[in-house]
Amino acid sequence: MFRLNKILISITIIALISSGISLIYGRDFYTEGSINSKKVALTFDDGPGASTNAILEILKSKNVKATFFLLGSRAKANPNDARRIAQEGHEIGNHTYHHINFFSYKKDDKESQIESELVSSGKIIEEVSGVKPRLVRFPYGYSRPDSINIAKKYGYTVINWSFGCDWQKKIQDGDMLKKYKKAISGGAIFLLHDAPRNAKSLKFLSKLIDEIKNKGFEIVTVSELLGL
Repeated sequence: MFRLNKILISITIIALISSGISLIYGRDFYTEGSINSKKVALTFDDGPGASTNAILEILKSKNVKATFFLLGSRAKANPNDARRIAQEGHEIGNHTYHHINFFSYKKDDKESQIESELVSSGKIIEEVSGVKPRLVRFPYGYSRPDSINIAKKYGYTVINWSFGCDWQKKIQDGDMLKKYKKAISGGAIFLLHDAPRNAKSLKFLSKLIDEIKNKGFEIVTVSELLGL
């Protein structure tokens, strides 16, 4: 219980920090859209990979467009999947090349490493998909001034999320769905993952989409949600 409380406190602190940074940086960093909007966005991190085609089939069956934050290393390994994401009209963002956790990165070359990860991933994503990404989500939601400034230098807008929990191993898919349903609101940006270890989300994705629509919300890309 103590460990769980520490985790919850840490997540809360990150959310508060992110909100503060959002106020400072304005249109360079977002965690959500307008609360008065009747639109929400679905986002998928860590692909493309083994789950990509299954996700795309669900989205196609529901006539929904989403935003995929791709890892450069996986785009290079799975170019056909990256291309399919683009060809089917989904938005593509940058999730860096190697998925380094910059919260825990302690070396002196941190800023140059952030820049290298961003630039190298952007190049390979554009090469394999034909799309030059303009949105970035750093791994683990890293959104400190150094990453935001580097992203801005290369014309990126940093995007985090308003809710997500599909990476939590101890929560079953049914309980995850309840949590996502509860978080449906105007301007919401939902974090999901395009990776086999997060396969639980595939079990409830269709139901989540139906619930969002039943509540009168339209599902759009992040850029459309934010008016970018």
